[in-house]
Amino acid sequence: MKRLRAVILVSLAVASTVAAKGKADNESIDKIFDGRVSSAQTVHVVRLSDGKTLYEKDPDMLLAPASVTKVVTAAAVLSRFTPVHTFKTPLFYTGTRRNEKIMGDLVIVGDGDPYLVSEKLWQMAADLKNMGIREFTGDLIVDNTLFGDDGRDESRKFGQKSSVNAYDAPVSALGVNFNTFAVAIAPSDAVGKPAMVSIDPYPLRGVTIDNDVKTSKAKATKSLAIKRVSAGGKDGEKLIASGTIAADMPIQKVYRSVGDYAHVSGEYVKAFLKQEGVAVRGLVKEGRKPADATLLYEIESYDLRRIVAGLMNFSNNYVADTLVKRLGAAFPRKGAPNAPGAGNFDNGMAAITDFLRRDVGIKSDFTLNNGSGLDTENRLSARQITDVLAYMEHHMEVFPEFLGSLPATGWDGTLKKRFGKADTEGLKGLVRAKTGTLTEPVSVAGLAGYFRHPKHGLVAFAIIENGKQNSEQPAITDLRDRQDKVVVAFMNEM
Repeated sequence: MKRLRAVILVSLAVASTVAAKGKADNESIDKIFDGRVSSAQTVHVVRLSDGKTLYEKDPDMLLAPASVTKVVTAAAVLSRFTPVHTFKTPLFYTGTRRNEKIMGDLVIVGDGDPYLVSEKLWQMAADLKNMGIREFTGDLIVDNTLFGDDGRDESRKFGQKSSVNAYDAPVSALGVNFNTFAVAIAPSDAVGKPAMVSIDPYPLRGVTIDNDVKTSKAKATKSLAIKRVSAGGKDGEKLIASGTIAADMPIQKVYRSVGDYAHVSGEYVKAFLKQEGVAVRGLVKEGRKPADATLLYEIESYDLRRIVAGLMNFSNNYVADTLVKRLGAAFPRKGAPNAPGAGNFDNGMAAITDFLRRDVGIKSDFTLNNGSGLDTENRLSARQITDVLAYMEHHMEVFPEFLGSLPATGWDGTLKKRFGKADTEGLKGLVRAKTGTLTEPVSVAGLAGYFRHPKHGLVAFAIIENGKQNSEQPAITDLRDRQDKVVVAFMNEM
């Protein structure tokens, strides 16, 4: 009996010590959050083996998650489409073919491939050449009807007429190179001379560049400004390039959004065909594929797992919103899948909401207006985000690709330059997480993902912080530094 009593007392002492340690650990993390940087915070850390909450701070508070929203978008598209799904962009022709010449139009139908890039167009053009085609006598018709007319939601309308950002790109069923221009700038052979400025990889009809970039002396500081100053249409699109580039600087690439996405996409296609000796004699026009057009070729996209990796690693807003619209086309609330106009933001966000409610099992309220997090209208809690992370971890058919899509601390993507300070650099490569950042109208910083704890195993976490309305906004760098320290504390002290 005495021995049993002693065992019980020892057990109680150990339990008391563990409880005290857990409390102390939580207090040390609380102190980091309650530091000099003021913000609203929602935090949730959960052990995935049994769903036990390891730490929480207002876990059900709804805040703007910024690009942490992409965790939800990526999870939904991987789950609904599968990681090996591909999109197919078909090319048709009208009229008849006579040897190397097609007497009619070339029609390209957008299928919502968000990674329709130069490499894909180069291969298409080379294949058509190797199929023995040298000429289309008619026009190049761009069919964007799968996505309807809402190429720009509210977050993108500011950059419709002019823009100095790549992320203002419209979202269309056929979009080449993320609906952006790549502007190549290289120094000339002498100081003071105009730099070499051009559209990469080929010139595009109807797109002009006013070049006022000068070559400066070696080792001088780069000062480049590229602005799109027109929205396209009958007058075309104009880019203004100004500033300096040092004589010893390697070629630079600057990306800017397009205005007239149908025209620019068609001109990209024409330019690649021309380079391979395939001529389209007519103009680029937007229209619908005729019912009697003949299928000529299909451009197959990269696997969705590769597309999602690009989405998450580089936090690409265009890819996120294109996938939302493609999700809406495949799983519309009403009507037939892939019907004209089905690929709209409303259908896409309804499909994501259905995934969160029906698959993940989230019952609490949230607000999702877009899949990129490009504005502050979205509202999610830390617990809702960790619910999505936990759901993905429990589904082997999607989890490896989902986990691999997340940037690694100190290594790549939006986390490449994070965790570089002396007290955090030991975590390089050990945390996989998605960041989120906005600066207007309030400061927003978020971090959500996974790490493996030495005691608890695989852990999911979400930290979202928002500056408070009508108050001085915290610096994004301060919020990020604090979140880095918190993750270190989670791993070392929990």
